[in-house]
Amino acid sequence: MPLRRQNRGRCWRWTLRSALDLREKEVLPLSFTMSREPSLREESYQTAARQIEAFLQKGLDVAMVNLGDVSVFATAYYILERIREDGFRTVMAPGVTSFSAVAARLGCSLTQIDAPLHIIPASADLDSALRCPGTKVLMKSGSAIHETVQALERAGLLDRAALVADCGLPTEQVYRDLRELPENLSYFATIIVQGA
Repeated sequence: MPLRRQNRGRCWRWTLRSALDLREKEVLPLSFTMSREPSLREESYQTAARQIEAFLQKGLDVAMVNLGDVSVFATAYYILERIREDGFRTVMAPGVTSFSAVAARLGCSLTQIDAPLHIIPASADLDSALRCPGTKVLMKSGSAIHETVQALERAGLLDRAALVADCGLPTEQVYRDLRELPENLSYFATIIVQGA
């Protein structure tokens, strides 16, 4: 994968490395907060949107690289919304969802003919969400991984769960036994809990 994550305090910076020929292109690194505080997130989105709009106002085209699909839990979409609200034309190009990539890495199906698929963010009420029938995808569980594992254990689902962190990146980690997780995991940790 051509992206590299750099820790910058409470922000993560993504930079494009080698997916495209960038010799004739200008690369604009953007920083986003990982805070749950709405005002800090909004400030981060607005700052990124203004930086991008400076190029759009010059009549230039801008492409924003995104891990996964821009329509599923993607910060890029929040930026797109603000740019769109300011009157600029936007287009979303579909990508491979991170949970589809994780399922492929684990060699498992996300769906069954008679069972639903649930995509659940780490901030959800896991005790309730884990009672849903079918397969459950727990997104961005890294910062709350130990609470997530405890919820899986309470629900009796720990043996049905597997995790991939940083799927497709050089730092990828695969865990088929969640009892063996390290203390710290990437924010980009996705758990798949297979249905009955």
